[in-house]
Amino acid sequence: MKTFSVSRLGAILFALLGLGVFFAAQPASAAVGGATFAVDRATAKPGDQLILTLSLTNTETTDISFAYEYIQPIWPANQLNGAFTVVGCGGDSTDCSFGGNNAAWHFAAPIAPGATRAVTVTVRISDTPTWSGTPYSLNWAPYLYVEYGPAGAPAFTRDQLWADGVPELQTVIG
Repeated sequence: MKTFSVSRLGAILFALLGLGVFFAAQPASAAVGGATFAVDRATAKPGDQLILTLSLTNTETTDISFAYEYIQPIWPANQLNGAFTVVGCGGDSTDCSFGGNNAAWHFAAPIAPGATRAVTVTVRISDTPTWSGTPYSLNWAPYLYVEYGPAGAPAFTRDQLWADGVPELQTVIG
């Protein structure tokens, strides 16, 4: 067995200190401010359409240069295959992809400080219920990723997942 040495202890402490400084210097991702959500109706029935509105207001002091958002339903609605379908989206986006029960898009950027971009997502409830006759809650879990910062500098990022859904996007389907 090797004997204890102060120089070996010093090397270990120096390595740990270096790792600590490295990880402390990494920019932390924080919650996204300025995100708002709405659905056009609190209750719906088979065959109805819902309009979800997802908005982003730049609450930073520099332009948002890139913003991506994705939505999907939360449990138990995400287990109801064929009960509803995303059928379209539009608004202040450069693209939008949708299929089944989710949608993703990039907000039109840059977004100046104080400016707002909004995207609407259209969801169609099936004409023939695939659930067991009792009403169910349809709620959505948005994920939002934003990059901002001065031109020519490394981007700062913020992202947020509302994994439990947001009350503003809940509709009872019955």
